[in-house]
Amino acid sequence: MVKNLYKMNFSKDKKSVMSLFRKQRQPELTMAKISASSLSPDRADSPSAPVTLKTRVLHAGVWTLIGYGVSQALRLGSNLIMTRLLVPEMFGVMAIANIILYGLALFSDFGLGQSIIQSRRGEEPVFLNTAWVVQILRGAVLCVVAMLIALALYFAGMFHLLPEGSAYANNILPAVVLVLSFSALISGFESNKLALARRKLELGRVTQIELVSQAMALCFMLGWAMLHRSVWALVAGALVSVLVRVILSHTLLSGPKNKMAWDRESFLEIIGYGKWVFLSSILGFLLASGDRLMLGGLVDAKILGLYSIAFLMVSSIQQVMGKLIDNISFPLLSEVIRDKPEQLLSKYYKLRTPIDIVLLLLTGILFFSGHVVIDLLYDGRYSSAGPMLEILSLALFETRFGVTGQYYMARGTPRLLIPLIGCRLVPLYIMLPIVFKFYGFNGALWVIATNSFFSIPLTYYYKKINGILDIKRELMVLPALLVGAIIGKGLAYFMDKF
Repeated sequence: MVKNLYKMNFSKDKKSVMSLFRKQRQPELTMAKISASSLSPDRADSPSAPVTLKTRVLHAGVWTLIGYGVSQALRLGSNLIMTRLLVPEMFGVMAIANIILYGLALFSDFGLGQSIIQSRRGEEPVFLNTAWVVQILRGAVLCVVAMLIALALYFAGMFHLLPEGSAYANNILPAVVLVLSFSALISGFESNKLALARRKLELGRVTQIELVSQAMALCFMLGWAMLHRSVWALVAGALVSVLVRVILSHTLLSGPKNKMAWDRESFLEIIGYGKWVFLSSILGFLLASGDRLMLGGLVDAKILGLYSIAFLMVSSIQQVMGKLIDNISFPLLSEVIRDKPEQLLSKYYKLRTPIDIVLLLLTGILFFSGHVVIDLLYDGRYSSAGPMLEILSLALFETRFGVTGQYYMARGTPRLLIPLIGCRLVPLYIMLPIVFKFYGFNGALWVIATNSFFSIPLTYYYKKINGILDIKRELMVLPALLVGAIIGKGLAYFMDKF
């Protein structure tokens, strides 16, 4: 008995000593864990590391910029190569086909990703799986509708119902739309782990997925174009990109696996939030693509192809800012509204200020030196895109208010976006055909570039009533526009003279 008691006491003493040793070693172990986690793509993803909101925002911003930089290098490089392998008409046909698929996607957008990021239930498996099922059904419906549109285009062309000589009347367009329709079906199976990662501002793996899918598509597209110089190289690249992205979304990201499930409460929450996203997406598509939708019926495929080159330059800038705004401001503002609403105004302008400065600088630079950019990057066949780029660059002035739109989304009031879109939509669709009739294509460009200015007064009114307006901070960034104009003018003078 004494012996057993001795063993028990010794065992307790031993446990006490080991416990004390572990406590003394804890700081060292913690530092080791943090050090190891810093080697991973998403250092902020490690659950053992104490990660602040600021740190997550910085990591997300870095990954977004890295991803965009590499992505645009791949995109620009492929564009430069493909413009030498293919004729401008092919890019015009592809532009119309992409608009049709893009339009269908937005016409059925219920904000599934935004719901996951914004909702308090966004990390519950049953919520995620219900959203995934809705996404699959949506993809299947989009595929069928796109096929019907391809069939309608075919018969419309057969009976000469389309404007003669326009991009819509191109014989290959129906077949291109038909094949691209399968991209909607494939993308429906994309894992919503991507949205979950964005909710947590864990963008390392997300960026890697986007870059790998783009690189694989580029290799496939260039290989095809080397063998057969046709528009099908562009189509094949688009399909490969979607397929690779879907596969990697399931295999490279951590999180619960998607399963077929249905929860009525989750569905009602998704639809309740998404009905306003749905309406704003439809109007947003009509606004963002209205230029090409109308120009496709007013000009031939060659002019539309040249316009698409100039549009590519402006949209590339808008996309990087859009990615920063979507990937950072929406989840950040959603979290601030949920947890620290008193910091809202400060966080809002911390996001806005650097974006404003960059966009105002680029507006001034491109307005005076856009033709230089085109001449440096493309051969003589595409020189007409230079003046187009200079006019279209004015649209960047309004792009900086994208953070404000994400604030409305984070607040759960996407309905406020609808009047803002309407202020730009009406002038575009009314003025563009009228101005084109009297002043030609160049006049239409000015309408496209400046229609966004009509929404600025309402933007400031909404900002005021929502408590996110600081006039001093709004004015202090405007000199960046003048600085950009000086740089652009100097660059154009130097390049034109020498």
